[in-house]
Amino acid sequence: MDNTPIGQLLRNAQQDDAEIKRRKLTLYFISYVGGTIIAFMAWLNWGTNNPLLVGVLTTSASVIYLNVALSLLFPKSDIFYYFAGLIVLFTINALVYTGGLNNTGLYFIFPLLFIQIIVVRFKPAMLYVAVTIGLSIYMLYNQDVIVAKYPAEHVSRFLIATFCFICVAFIGENFWHKSRKEMLRENLERMRQANTDPLTKLPNRRFLETVFFERAMKDPGAFFPLTAVVVDIDHFKKINDTFGHDIGDEVLIHFTSVIKSAVRASDIVARTGGEEFLVLFPLASLSQGVKLAEKMRKVVEESPFTEGDINHNITASFGVATALTEDKLHASLKQADDNLYKAKNGGRNRVAE
Repeated sequence: MDNTPIGQLLRNAQQDDAEIKRRKLTLYFISYVGGTIIAFMAWLNWGTNNPLLVGVLTTSASVIYLNVALSLLFPKSDIFYYFAGLIVLFTINALVYTGGLNNTGLYFIFPLLFIQIIVVRFKPAMLYVAVTIGLSIYMLYNQDVIVAKYPAEHVSRFLIATFCFICVAFIGENFWHKSRKEMLRENLERMRQANTDPLTKLPNRRFLETVFFERAMKDPGAFFPLTAVVVDIDHFKKINDTFGHDIGDEVLIHFTSVIKSAVRASDIVARTGGEEFLVLFPLASLSQGVKLAEKMRKVVEESPFTEGDINHNITASFGVATALTEDKLHASLKQADDNLYKAKNGGRNRVAE
């Protein structure tokens, strides 16, 4: 799996919106419907001789509503999904303990278990279900410690049905997750091809516009200040005219490896034109960007292209500008481009800010 910043951005662009929306809607729907049903059951049992059951149901419904309300206030936090699983754990074992109305509480275990499986992520759900059923089994075979009384034949049949249900539910979830992962992998490869320059394997302009800049706008704290460096190989047309376009392509590949070696792992190097590149330094000030650009310039100057009897010195010009906030991004890109022409007009092989 590609764990580079570019690969991570592509995966985020592909997965985040759909997956986050699916999980949120699942949590909201189950919480509203489940909480309402549990509250209705508490109301039905109001006034019976089982105040413990009423208290348990009322508490569960209240905590469910509180959990979903907090998830709306803090939409980026995953803790509410796991807390929903704990609520289900409590409710199931409370039903086993109290017996529900006339010891019919066991009948409500199956939908609650399914909620636990689909709300919590697949692997943590296995632990949640194991703990939930483990506690239930202990109470069912030690009925002297609980309020409810279940006939032995009901217990054995309930557990057989429960284990069958759990196996089927997890098998279904497992195959769904596997098919979804395969689909995501195929889509990710298509996205990678569409967002990658075929010659240099660098991100292209499409990646910058549809993935990187969009993510930066959504989460400015992780990207700004953002320093942009527009890079152009000096006299590249002369290289093509002298050695041919095949050698020109090899020079571009060589140049790519050189500038990538001079930047940080978190930085983005993209090819935006024939011999033009854009390097983006997230969370970097103008002074930091200028230093990094100067480092690239020196590395390029000290790394001539060699192949066979060809030994050709390469230089490049650099235009630097910084966007302090997301609303200044496009203006800073234009400024960096203008500064590139300033560097070229000043004699090339230099950094202009």
